[in-house]
Amino acid sequence: MKEETLVVALVQARLEWEEVPRNLLRFDERVARGARADVIVLPEMFASGFTMAGKARVSSFYGEIVAWMQGWARRCDALLVGSTVYKEGDLFFNRLVAAFPGGEVCCYDKRHRFTMGGEDQHFAAGKELLFFSYKGIKIAPFICYDLRFPVWSRNATNYDMALYVANWPASRREAWQVLLKARAIENQAYVVGVNRVGVDGNGIYHAGDSVVVSPKGNVIGAVAPDADAVAMVEVDFSALREFRGRFPVLQDRDTYQLEL
Repeated sequence: MKEETLVVALVQARLEWEEVPRNLLRFDERVARGARADVIVLPEMFASGFTMAGKARVSSFYGEIVAWMQGWARRCDALLVGSTVYKEGDLFFNRLVAAFPGGEVCCYDKRHRFTMGGEDQHFAAGKELLFFSYKGIKIAPFICYDLRFPVWSRNATNYDMALYVANWPASRREAWQVLLKARAIENQAYVVGVNRVGVDGNGIYHAGDSVVVSPKGNVIGAVAPDADAVAMVEVDFSALREFRGRFPVLQDRDTYQLEL
């Protein structure tokens, strides 16, 4: 690996509906294929598929899922990122977990819930953005529907890379592809989008289209549509620094505060 680069593993997968132990077993082999990466990114609700009716049962595996992520992060000496269901009191959250090789964990709760699908009736909204650094690279994680809301993703903190984990339906795949590029261009940052493939328990088909997009809006790495596969993509942050220095559009961004 060159200085100021990270290798990102895009783990695009078919998911077994609400079958947490079976999914974790299958992800053992997938994550092992990405073992030489610095950052390994899994889909949204990778251990269960995007379930709402089954949220209580899936949430009971939360501790096991986090321990599994910590174990693989340690074995791969990599940052491992994915989301699952978390319960706090009477509330359920779609929680992204970032597991570090040293055992540390930080979390982001999905802010935007897909009301047209009733997600707001099952999950509480997150209230805080998350930014963290890994190997000198500032990362901002988001979940699926967050992609449609540029104010929430706005690069007010000079992050270098945004991660979007998703269960994004194939019926709206063009929006997925266009919006990932838009977030990269407007925030002058790399954007990683990792989606699942296959048909879920609600009969919804997902095509994957997992990619890494450059700050100029170019796809620099991808997983083939419909493939249960892992792609390794080298991301060069020295090129990002050079681009920002030569074309510093972020200095002209508007300043305002979100009302949560």
